[in-house]
Amino acid sequence: MHRMMLFLLGCIMLIAAATDLRAQQRPALSPRDSVTLTLDTNTINVIYGRPSMRGRKIMGQLVPWNLVWRTGANQATHLWTSFDMMLGGVPVPRGLYTFWTLPSPTGWTMIVNKQTGQWGTAYDPSQDLVRFDAPVAQLPAPVDTFTIVLQATGKTSGVLKLLWESTSVSVPFEKAERMSPLSPGDSTEVVVGGKKLGIRYSRPSMRGRVIWGVVVPYDSVWRTGANAATALTTEGDVKIGGIMVPRGSYTLYSIPAPGGLTLIISRRAGGPAAYDPRLDLARISMKMETTRNNVDPFRIWFEPAGSSSATLNLGWADRVFTVSVRGD
Repeated sequence: MHRMMLFLLGCIMLIAAATDLRAQQRPALSPRDSVTLTLDTNTINVIYGRPSMRGRKIMGQLVPWNLVWRTGANQATHLWTSFDMMLGGVPVPRGLYTFWTLPSPTGWTMIVNKQTGQWGTAYDPSQDLVRFDAPVAQLPAPVDTFTIVLQATGKTSGVLKLLWESTSVSVPFEKAERMSPLSPGDSTEVVVGGKKLGIRYSRPSMRGRVIWGVVVPYDSVWRTGANAATALTTEGDVKIGGIMVPRGSYTLYSIPAPGGLTLIISRRAGGPAAYDPRLDLARISMKMETTRNNVDPFRIWFEPAGSSSATLNLGWADRVFTVSVRGD
């Protein structure tokens, strides 16, 4: 894994070098640069373009407020870590990412994105790993060329700083010795009419991201969780949303929309999460309600309503989707 990340970083540097060679007849206005910090046996590296002020007003103009910025120039800024870390208080597993920011006058949002190798205008919010806020400070003297600094604050901790014009943004990080899974597995079950239903699924968290319509796109099939397929097992014939589901094992998918969600019960039992519409048993509309308090992480649960019925609930962010389940 370590060698693969070094290889990917090398490829990114080669692409940047090739771009520079094509433009060697003119001075580089935003040269490519990198900064590396080694903590004990762990390494963090950032590769980015370094634009200069050149007499321009930067914050709020060249770098607009409340719009995603590539955090540099030209190619997307890349961050590589050889260790699992807590970055700005949120978990970031070891790996290669792109690093984006959402500046505002009072504070910045940091964005770690799973897409790599792209140009700096090709930001895909559906690929966000995490978003988190970072404070802003004023520098005593202007910094003419955009600069990213990595400084050690301890044996396995440090701070990432963004410096430009009179603005300083600081993000602390530290090695995570025991990082919990980003989307841990969970299960829920209920008995209706003497028949037990169970669902196994994974629970992704919001991590500062916009969920509906972005992380979970509208009008596209979603695995209804994360990682492995979401599995439904029933020990007897039941009705979900008025549709008969015979005893057996199934996979649950869904299609979110702005005003609701369609639950798909697939005859696929186990195996990969890949969706095959030929295996559909049923498509069932679920009612949507909005909530004041976010459901986070994603959750599936049953609410019994007597001995023979229950409500199946899917909740994440500001939405909860419901459908009836009957065993009589």
